[in-house]
Order: sequence, then structure tokens, then C-alpha cells
Amino acid sequence: MQNHKKIIIALLAVAMIGISIPSVAAQSHHLEYEHSAGIVKLSTDEIEIRVVGANDQPHFHWWSPTNPEFDYHMRFLSIYEVDDINENGVYDHGVDPHISTKFMLPTTDWDFSGFETEMEDGNLSALHFNFTSISGFDPRPEGVEGEWEHYPAIPDMDVYVQILVHIDMDRPSEVKFDLVIDGWVWTRDDSLLVFQFVISESNHGDGEPENAPRYFSRTNTKFEFSNGYMEYEPTALAAQNTLEVKASHERTTGLYAGESVYLSFPYFGNETLFYDPIVGLSDSSTPLMDAASYVLVGTVAGVALVAIALKLRK
Repeated sequence: MQNHKKIIIALLAVAMIGISIPSVAAQSHHLEYEHSAGIVKLSTDEIEIRVVGANDQPHFHWWSPTNPEFDYHMRFLSIYEVDDINENGVYDHGVDPHISTKFMLPTTDWDFSGFETEMEDGNLSALHFNFTSISGFDPRPEGVEGEWEHYPAIPDMDVYVQILVHIDMDRPSEVKFDLVIDGWVWTRDDSLLVFQFVISESNHGDGEPENAPRYFSRTNTKFEFSNGYMEYEPTALAAQNTLEVKASHERTTGLYAGESVYLSFPYFGNETLFYDPIVGLSDSSTPLMDAASYVLVGTVAGVALVAIALKLRK
């Protein structure tokens, strides 16, 4: 009689596992999005993010909806050309001189593209949008004199900058974006084009003040800060040519307090540059198994329990 009770309990356990599998399989990540006044708001179960492209510098602002202790910010500041004095392929602040003024992204107007969606089995699986700017830029605002006397004259240029944002529900805790730069007129063919942005954090909901991130560290191509991160690709593309991308960083204060990151691109002539970094949140909790894993666990558990039942019947 006691053995029968054990068998019944074991079979009930298997049944409970079987009941749980459909509910897990039915769970799916949601994605909500809206655009208003130049600001795009995105929300999944794993990340909340705002992407600003009007009345402000391009600005990624994100936090965890389940652990909203800190807000993280990445503000795009400027693009400029530098002389790579030590020829190491990376911008060394205070060493490599500027050979153009800065093309300031905060003072540029940005047009919003609208949303493009992808569906899978009736569910929203991916979302894409972009902010685009075409602005006149004078790299020699005071003519070829003073600090520019050793460099050739360069006419005003129409610099095309585009930020293409993608969120894929296969990776709901991160946002990928493409940086596109076209129309840059180079001073020299052995210089670097530097893209500068600042990473900062604030207490959740405060917005201001933003401060340098706590626990900021770099591992290879990944910058991490608390449970946020920014990861850059080691290569970019220009006319099917692969370019090596290097990064440097330093603590900055003042108006743009935080950790300044400088991505350095080698000469790509009059081609269009395509580059795709990522921002996101690290998973600080133990992830749930997917439905297939539950089925596997249930199957193994069922086989084990049947073996126990047979043994108890002897």
C-alpha cells in the first residue's frame, strides 16, 4: 500500500511538470513602441528605452523594468578628424591633434523615419526606425590660419549621418543601432575619423543629474557599467571594404559629465561608412528555461519516475 502511494505521488509530479509546459510555451516577450516629439519609447519585458532624435543630441536612455535602480545614458556628441601622430589607429586624447573642427551632433536637426515592423506567426518579432540628418558643416570656420595653417583648405561639406535602430525579440534586452556616415571630405588619407559619445548614469526617474557610471570597465570590445553595457564591433564596412575600428575612453566632467568613448575609423575616402554597435542590459537573474528545455526535463523526470515505480513494485 505504501509503495502504491509513492507511485501515485511520483506520477502526480510528472503530471504537474506536464501541466507547466504549455504555460511556459505560451509565454512570449511583448514589445510596445511609440513616437512623439522626436522621442521613441520602446518597452519589452527586459528593457525600457528612449531614443531621442530631436531638440537634443541623439540620446539613448535605458533601464531595467524589473530592477530600475539606475538609468543609463549614451549621448552622441561629435564627429571630427584627427592626425594619428603615433600611428596606432586609435585616438589618444591630448596627443593626436584635431585637423578639423567638430561636427556637433547636438546642434543638428534629425528627421524620424517612422516604424518598420516584422511579424512572425502573428506576433511582432522585430522593429526598425531611424533618425537622419543632412547638415552643412564648415571644417575651417576661420579659414586656413591659426591652428589650421599647416592643413589644406576644405570647403563646406554636406555630412549625412543616420542612426538606424533595431530591436529583435530574439534578444529583448538589447538594442542594436547602425551608424551611417557619408559626405565627409578628408584632410588627409592617413588620418582618423573620430566618433565621440558619452556614457553616464542617473538614479532611476531623476534624469538629472547624470554622472559618470559606477563600476565602469572594459573587456575587449565591451564597456560595462552596473548591469548596463555598450558593445562595439571591431570592424566597420565601407564599399565592401572591412575597416578596423578601435576605441579609447576617458572620464570627462562639465556639461557632458561621464565616460567619453572615442571610436576611431581609418580613412575610407568618399565611400559611405556603415557601423553597428549595441546597447543593452546584462541579465542579473537566472534565466528561465524555454519550453523545449522544460519538455526535455519533463521527459527525463518521467523516465526516472517510471523506473522508480517499477522498482517499488518488486
